Amino acid sequence: MKSRVQKLAVRLRLALRQNRAAIVFVLVWLSLNAVVFARAFRMKAVDGALVAACITKMPGGWPGVYQVFTEVVVFGVVASVVLTNVTRKYRPEETCRELASRSRGHVVVVGWSNLGSRIWELTTAAGKIAVVVEENGALVAPLVRDEEPVVIGSVRERGVLEAAGVARARVVVIATDDLEAAAVACRLVRELNADCELVVRCADDDVGSLLARTYRARALSTSRLAGSFVQAHAVKLRAKKVVVFGKNNVGARAAEALLEKRIAVTHVDATSDPAEIAAAGVAEADLVVLCDDDLGDNLVRVDRIRDLNKRARIVCRAFHEDAAEILTRSPFDCIVLSTSRYAADSLARSGVFRDVGIDEPEARPKRQLAAVG
Repeated sequence: MKSRVQKLAVRLRLALRQNRAAIVFVLVWLSLNAVVFARAFRMKAVDGALVAACITKMPGGWPGVYQVFTEVVVFGVVASVVLTNVTRKYRPEETCRELASRSRGHVVVVGWSNLGSRIWELTTAAGKIAVVVEENGALVAPLVRDEEPVVIGSVRERGVLEAAGVARARVVVIATDDLEAAAVACRLVRELNADCELVVRCADDDVGSLLARTYRARALSTSRLAGSFVQAHAVKLRAKKVVVFGKNNVGARAAEALLEKRIAVTHVDATSDPAEIAAAGVAEADLVVLCDDDLGDNLVRVDRIRDLNKRARIVCRAFHEDAAEILTRSPFDCIVLSTSRYAADSLARSGVFRDVGIDEPEARPKRQLAAVG
């Protein structure tokens, strides 16, 4: 309810701003004529104002002509202009930006990536304010349509971050995939706000460590967290042999994390070919990890893995909840991993959002485990 009232107030302010000239003209017209009526007919100021505003009628003569002209021309034309401006010139992006600029004690999400959307989801699910900064307006079109606090613009521009209320934010999460933009954003955020909790996504450990030291930030690697997730499950299962499919960041991190625990790992390209799946040693594996997140391909891969090995546990990466629902049920029986959601939940558990009143991620159905996405 409070959010609706706030959005309505912002729309009203924007409408007044767009129609300043018309509103000023009407006020000046009524004020001057109120003075004329009061003096010409020796009325009280209040009575003159009522006649000028056509509330008190004076038929006949000049007052009658004036009131007809005012009602038809002044009020009619001006109302038409105002209505046209409101319907044609109204831009929801302005409402979104205005809402963002008025936010206080909020979370700023820089970059509408998978991680950015999960941070926004976590924050808003807890009833807190999240302001999104994104250069590509098409990515945040649904948020703009719903008039959520959004600023469309480059994070390399100080004015964009100022519009997002970074100076008054409690937490800023730089979730963009662009490392150069992330580095610039770190500098600008610290110039605007020396005290907020700052999290920067960075796949490169060395660069992440440098940014963390320089800007008093917390470096976050979603792929590294995914590796830790896989490692924890492998240790819990007492796995002796693991096959990792997918030569991407998540696959590389998973393989590294398993080798740290001296667990035998076979790391190969993602494939749906039955012969290649068999050649990877799936039949003897205790754990199989699928690091791509294409649901169709993964369903086929899981089915073929199950043909070769019914006892192995399978960790499968996915993003959408409906994908997780399918993968966790029989006959697939997968452990679903969402790198972005797992990262967002990990940040919440580590206390990053405590200052905005979020100590733990919102509870989710047990089937979906740590993640989806």
